[in-house]
Amino acid sequence: MKTPDLVFRGRRLSRDRALVLAAVESLPAARSAVADGADLVSFAGAGAESLVGQAREAFPGLVIGVDTADPSVAATCCEAGADLLIARADLTEVAARYGAGYAAPSLPSPAVPASGVVLDIGEFRTPVPADRPVLVSVAGDGTAAGLALAALAASAGVAILRTKHVREVRHVAEMAASIAGTRPPAKAVRWE
Repeated sequence: MKTPDLVFRGRRLSRDRALVLAAVESLPAARSAVADGADLVSFAGAGAESLVGQAREAFPGLVIGVDTADPSVAATCCEAGADLLIARADLTEVAARYGAGYAAPSLPSPAVPASGVVLDIGEFRTPVPADRPVLVSVAGDGTAAGLALAALAASAGVAILRTKHVREVRHVAEMAASIAGTRPPAKAVRWE
């Protein structure tokens, strides 16, 4: 249940629960996600390059990702301070050149450090591959059913949960870790 140590451009992440990746589209959304407890944020789409730079300035120690299929966008984002490429195409050369972490549906060539590689399996399904840290999205993100799936994913050993509902998913990840015994409960209540 403990998240394996992941290193993205020198930023080490290790937690006693699944990490929470906030998929955001603006700097205010990133600020809100960080306030809600996001361990990482990622930007996608037009303007991601400037958002990465602004987020790096606002959050120097935060792991910042970019979700793209475009090598030029990936390179520009890495120059602006992105630590993680969530690759929608083969971006291993860009990741290797900048020393960025790499999340993709298939494993990259050896040029990318293994401690920064995450297998992005898309929506959560079982069984979860056990040979590599896994990133998942949860169907119905933010709904009761989606939170139940997030709990199952965290219990199954998923390393990173991608969400737009950071606070709720973080609580679920903490609860799953407490049940598994990898972290103490936030509040112990004795029932009589």
